Amino acid sequence: MNISSVVSDFVKTYSDPKKTSRLFIGFSCGVPFLLTLTILDLWLKDCGVSNTAIGLFTLIHCPYTLKFLWALFIDRFNFPYLSKKFGHKKGWALASQLLLFVGLSGMACTTPQTSLYGIIICASIVAFADGCQDMSLYTYQVQSARSQQFGPIAGIFMVGYKTGMFLSKSASLYLAHYFGWNIAYIIMAFTIFACTFFILKIKEPKEPKNIPLTFTGNPDFLAVVKNSFAECLIIPFQKFMEKENWQTLIWLIILFRAGDTIAQKMAKPFFVDIGFSMLEIANVVQVFGTIATLIGGILGGFLVKQKNVKVAMLYTAIFHAIACLSYVALSIIGYDLYMLYFVSFTENITGGMMSTAFIAFLYTLCNKNHCTTQYALLWAFYDLGGAICRITSGIAADLLGWTNFFIFSVIMFIPGIMLIHSDIRTEEHKSFYSKIKLLNIKNNKK
Repeated sequence: MNISSVVSDFVKTYSDPKKTSRLFIGFSCGVPFLLTLTILDLWLKDCGVSNTAIGLFTLIHCPYTLKFLWALFIDRFNFPYLSKKFGHKKGWALASQLLLFVGLSGMACTTPQTSLYGIIICASIVAFADGCQDMSLYTYQVQSARSQQFGPIAGIFMVGYKTGMFLSKSASLYLAHYFGWNIAYIIMAFTIFACTFFILKIKEPKEPKNIPLTFTGNPDFLAVVKNSFAECLIIPFQKFMEKENWQTLIWLIILFRAGDTIAQKMAKPFFVDIGFSMLEIANVVQVFGTIATLIGGILGGFLVKQKNVKVAMLYTAIFHAIACLSYVALSIIGYDLYMLYFVSFTENITGGMMSTAFIAFLYTLCNKNHCTTQYALLWAFYDLGGAICRITSGIAADLLGWTNFFIFSVIMFIPGIMLIHSDIRTEEHKSFYSKIKLLNIKNNKK
């Protein structure tokens, strides 16, 4: 394949207007996500909270991780009034955005110094609402999509997602620098309504065969919930367990991004510790880094299309592990703005590629009849591994020091790389023996 045909295929892949809605969905999902993670970490660091405590604050994100527990309600029940007015999934998305506004406004009215418990409660509300929004919008991502398009769709979703994250990260840091953290969070609360505009513009997806129900006072309501629990939570996971190598897939989901998660959790506190200002972090890491991530997301989606999901996962994991060595170099060099640009570019472009490949991988594992719940369950396994990595990352950083910590984060890429490589080899062997078997059958017929 020559360069011109590759470029032509690339343009054709990403110029399809039918994929535009995934951009808006990704944007809506990306805006609130880091406001209870990275941005909150920087707020806590600015207030003098230790790295260990910042790592433990990851537990606030548990309501987001456990979203699969209420995914069945989003799948089977209409949200009162809003679902009737705007559509089943739109109703849940709009309700989630209202709750996001309430939670972020609550965070804006508190501070870590005066009301740490208030921060915890409001951030937990934001995490819960963010999980509900994700579950209500997931169906939009895979509706009417062929498996061959999962890579480009994941790439477009990643562009929207990272754009939303860029808005929340860069805007909140600039606002915090000039006006303080409370003003930053109240403005970000109102930014949620920009996402509402996008949600109202996209088309409601087709409902599955099970028509959503409406919450009522019917005495049979509990029986309906019980049956829905089995149908929407237990059965989808049983279907997933019918896959021959489902245990390996679960471990791969848990471990694949472990090294990336550990490095990302402590990256911003690391930059602050070695002398970079909030404004420099906003300019380089958020603005320049996000542009690199968007490019990486698009390239990752195209790589999935050209190769296949698992091969793309292997390549991007290796690229990203090598890129994360730049953190080690920066920890040795110390404050150097040009080096920060280099770290931000290499880490973000390879990280964007890796994220796109991983999301496309999750798409391929989901059955469209149970997509919302299966995606939530699989994401819960990923979040479980991520939560463990984030919680322990602060402890590891305090114990090891920055240089050894980032060497450790690179080492943590190895289990995921080994698992995906082993899975690829297994599939190649199966394919080889299948071809031999077919050839023998043909020879016997002759």
